Amino acid sequence: MPTLSSAVFPPSDLWDYAVILYSQDEVMRAALALQDRAGGDVNMLLFCIWAAARGRRLTAEEMEAAFSASLRWQTEVVRPLRTARRYLKSPDLATDLRLAGELRRGVADSELFAEHMQLLMLERSVAQPSPATTDPETAAATALAHLESYFRAAGIAITPEDEADLQIICHAAFPDAAAGGSYSR
Repeated sequence: MPTLSSAVFPPSDLWDYAVILYSQDEVMRAALALQDRAGGDVNMLLFCIWAAARGRRLTAEEMEAAFSASLRWQTEVVRPLRTARRYLKSPDLATDLRLAGELRRGVADSELFAEHMQLLMLERSVAQPSPATTDPETAAATALAHLESYFRAAGIAITPEDEADLQIICHAAFPDAAAGGSYSR
């Protein structure tokens, strides 16, 4: 089965940042928990944090444009791929499980390719952020404001369990900020 190459992608500061942050096990677990439990879009979470880490306070218009584009991309492309990938992990498939595993790997590659495309789209949706010059406290507070704006736009009510996961992610993103920032509703 052909593998999709990341070599076709142009350089992306958001992608590089997201890969580094998301590669931390605790961040991955927290982000996926928010995705599965609350319906959050991991790429939007990473985008909100990246913009703040780069000294950028997103305007309401920028957040709305990013959210709308991401929601459409997630609905039409990423979620169907994720659904197919998860279905192909089912042990009760009425097909050759070896072949289903091969197909699942191809779908997983396509899902990652689509998510990479989404991050490029998000990065291009805002004026280029300045290099990270914001102090950690301000950056963490800005990231939390971005996340709050995103959750409000998505109609996601944050539970205490979600708050704990957001704290894990923000602490990893801004380790020099007091407690990684504090999410408040």
